[in-house]
Amino acid sequence: MSMYRAIADKEWDSARRKAFWARVFNTLRSDSGALISFEEVSKRLKLKHAIYRGVQSVPIQQIIGSVGRYQDFTRAFLPTGNIERERWKAVAALYINPIGRGAPPVELFKVGKLYFVKDGNHRVSVARQLKLKDVEAHVWEYTTPLSDSVTSADIEAFLLEIERLEFLQQTRLDVSRPNHSILFTCPGGYTDLLCQLAHYQQALIQIDETSISFEETSAIWYDMIYETVIQKIEAEGVLAFFPNRTPADFFAWIMQHHRELKSQYGGGILLSQTVRQFKNENRPSLVNRMRRLARRLTGRSPDEPL
Repeated sequence: MSMYRAIADKEWDSARRKAFWARVFNTLRSDSGALISFEEVSKRLKLKHAIYRGVQSVPIQQIIGSVGRYQDFTRAFLPTGNIERERWKAVAALYINPIGRGAPPVELFKVGKLYFVKDGNHRVSVARQLKLKDVEAHVWEYTTPLSDSVTSADIEAFLLEIERLEFLQQTRLDVSRPNHSILFTCPGGYTDLLCQLAHYQQALIQIDETSISFEETSAIWYDMIYETVIQKIEAEGVLAFFPNRTPADFFAWIMQHHRELKSQYGGGILLSQTVRQFKNENRPSLVNRMRRLARRLTGRSPDEPL
């Protein structure tokens, strides 16, 4: 057993070194690097009534969060300074010993195609450090409208999907405007729109001197504000500059730019002026456009030097 504990010691030291460098890189990127909190996900998605699905083999890469202990491990389940070293190494020894009984199954909550640790964070951490692909788990599954396209441990995509669902739950635009074009590529956009809608609702109440629901406000805002701005953006050809972004991304940038201009110069700034100025400020230079054309003609990637 002492041999397996010695190996566990080395794995612990390796995991802690990885955690240190992960913290350094995340600090440089202004990213906490922490696991996703199941409590936060449950609250935002209004999860209820989990169904027990039995013991299953679960891909470790699809385990992205934890119940209660999401700050004790990095996003890759590396142990932080909050973790008891001896307990982690004892679990590692269970996995390493080929003639031992092994570690018992962990307990997971399943949301969409992704999982959160209910019990067994140390076991998941050790399994990832040992480069195991799967872990045996008792699985409880929550029914949710989470898109099946969120199939991997892509944290940004998962957070974006949660924001999208929360946005639709409050606005009901998927019902009132089923063909709406509001899709963001980065987290934060839907949350910002909800703030805009709250202000717009208050403005309508003051103008009409009558109450109006958030859903009705959202439909009016979509027709009067969102669609109008998108038409101006399309007319100016701004979308062609950034093919990997969506009209909603540009709407958020334009509205932010419009607020900045109004703050700087006061009222009287038209949205059409804002769109045109945004286009001029972000127009690719002739040199950059020639480089893009050359890359397309030679088949080189955008990051590959000419």
